[in-house]
Amino acid sequence: MKLNYCLILLLFLGSCISVSKEQRTTVRQFAVQAGNFSSLPEKIWMELADIRELRGVYYANSFTDPVTHLKELDAIVQERISNDKIPARVRPVFKILENYANGLVQLSSDAPFNANNKLYGTFGAEVETLVGAYNQSAAVSKLPAGIGNLLAETLNLGTNAYLSNRQFKVLKKYVNQADTLVSSLCIEIGKYLSSELLVQLIANEDTGLGESFSFYFAKRIPPSIESERDYIDLKKRIERLKEFRKQAIDAVKKLRIAHLALEEALNKTKTIKEIAEALNSFYSDVERLYKMVDELNKKG
Repeated sequence: MKLNYCLILLLFLGSCISVSKEQRTTVRQFAVQAGNFSSLPEKIWMELADIRELRGVYYANSFTDPVTHLKELDAIVQERISNDKIPARVRPVFKILENYANGLVQLSSDAPFNANNKLYGTFGAEVETLVGAYNQSAAVSKLPAGIGNLLAETLNLGTNAYLSNRQFKVLKKYVNQADTLVSSLCIEIGKYLSSELLVQLIANEDTGLGESFSFYFAKRIPPSIESERDYIDLKKRIERLKEFRKQAIDAVKKLRIAHLALEEALNKTKTIKEIAEALNSFYSDVERLYKMVDELNKKG
């Protein structure tokens, strides 16, 4: 009888460990994909700036007067510096998302936590600094103040703990506490990607490309094959950029849905199987964006 009792107990514990391992793996996968996504939206500005720069060089080369030529080249540099300030205003949002994802990775680790890990010493202060920087620049929307310190306290609860009952509670608390923050981050990233300014800048490059090359071709008769190839390449890159922006908008919507699904699983209102579709949809979008980045980097 005692042997049978022990066997039942072992089977029960084994099933609990299996469930915990499944939850841990699910959280870690989400954290990695969320962290990967955090670096993607800003690539729109990087690509847009590169397109504008090459297009501007061709426009500058349509002037034979060296003074005017140099003036146009100087304008390219100044415009790039000015435009780099635009994504800088929203950059804290991407960094906060990255930090939150790093915390999730640490909490879902199957190794004991290291109290000396740099994450614990800097997490709260860094997130609070980023939140403060964004809130100062934001016209209306504000990220929740104090959330960095709150999440840091929760992270520290897991110090030197394995993913046992205690660590699971800490993980659940961390995700639940971040609900408002993640929602706000998704809203702000969505605004950035959908902004009239960004749409207009892409449209301006599309129009400006034809105008710049028209000036250049009028002065360089016959135009070189290289210049014609550059024109075609830039046209393709602009079209790919338009698609990338749309895909990123879809991905950030699915990020919010996936995080809510993760909360439901940790709060045990849904099973891992029931939230799989929401998570996989977000993962697929991130993977698609990475493939699109590879296409952007081909420059041809």
